[in-house]
Amino acid sequence: MPAANPTGSLRSMSDEPTTESTPSIGMTAWSAPNPFDESTAFVLVHPIHEEDDGTLGAAVASLGLKRLDSDGDILPIGTDTLYASLRAMSVELCTGDGVWMSHPVTDDWTGNAIGRRYIVLAVGTAPLSDDADPSEISAYLAAKENVYAGLVKIRVRFERD
Repeated sequence: MPAANPTGSLRSMSDEPTTESTPSIGMTAWSAPNPFDESTAFVLVHPIHEEDDGTLGAAVASLGLKRLDSDGDILPIGTDTLYASLRAMSVELCTGDGVWMSHPVTDDWTGNAIGRRYIVLAVGTAPLSDDADPSEISAYLAAKENVYAGLVKIRVRFERD
């Protein structure tokens, strides 16, 4: 998984990882080259203060995410299970039941997501600080036994009335 490569902040619309969270779950988004040197959009979901209570582990299992220290490619997740919807300056991770999680993103991140037609979703089960800097995020991703990943397709989400 490519390391976060910051150059600014969300307020300046750059690629620095941005973190927004609920009381126990954090999200971070950034862009970085994939193994083919193509700019790619990444999202990391992680517990903030303590080890996963099973919530993220259940998500990993239901989404079919692959542990990063496993051999082989990161696999796509079917859009019937999870897809990414781009709305204004945010990404929404959606299931058949609606929005699972959302996070603010930059124009550059959105462009990379549209250009690849997918994002890389990583879910970590070890805690990561809500205000982690890029080097802490890179070290977190390097602990591959605690991080799972999958490719999430971009899809248009229609509101139901």
